[in-house]
Amino acid sequence: MTGEDEVRARLSALPEPPIPDEVASAITARLADEVRLRSTGGDPGPATVVPFTARHRRRLSGLLVAAAAAGIAMLLAWTIAPAGQPGTDGPPVIRAGAIYEPADFADQLRQRFLNAPAASAPTHTFADSSAGIVSCADAVDAYGRVLAVDTGSYDDRAAVVIVTSYPADTKYEEIWVVSPVCGSSDAVVIRHMVYDVDASTATL
Repeated sequence: MTGEDEVRARLSALPEPPIPDEVASAITARLADEVRLRSTGGDPGPATVVPFTARHRRRLSGLLVAAAAAGIAMLLAWTIAPAGQPGTDGPPVIRAGAIYEPADFADQLRQRFLNAPAASAPTHTFADSSAGIVSCADAVDAYGRVLAVDTGSYDDRAAVVIVTSYPADTKYEEIWVVSPVCGSSDAVVIRHMVYDVDASTATL
């Protein structure tokens, strides 16, 4: 076992550290302030700041252990904010017509994330409204910014792919393949992974 493996093993054996209520409240308030500032400065469209929920607290608490093992310093917050490609301030990019196959999913996802145009018509899924996207992200315990939503099929079944930022390691994104009614009923997660969707690590 390497030194890093030993650190990970020791940290994983520790109890999950809780996120204090005052920290969660302070982060949510700070995000709301920034949204108001951007809105008054002429940024396109309002943003929606979603406060911590019990599920997000549990998931983020677990991430503290992984972040410590990797030596990553980060600000933990869960928000659905204006986001396009990582680091921009546009709304989530909604795409349609994806036909994903499990064997080539990662490559197909990257190609569509980088090159496919936004949908020009309603997708008839939860992705057609910001409230629907928020509800689905909450249902799957997403904690990053929603960057893109891609509707279509996965392994010959109707599906929607959600891509969010990944605060535990910002070189990567987090991906969920879900049912088209995600958020309005029990979340059906068909696939979940962390992947460098925008090819950012290739430039490091």
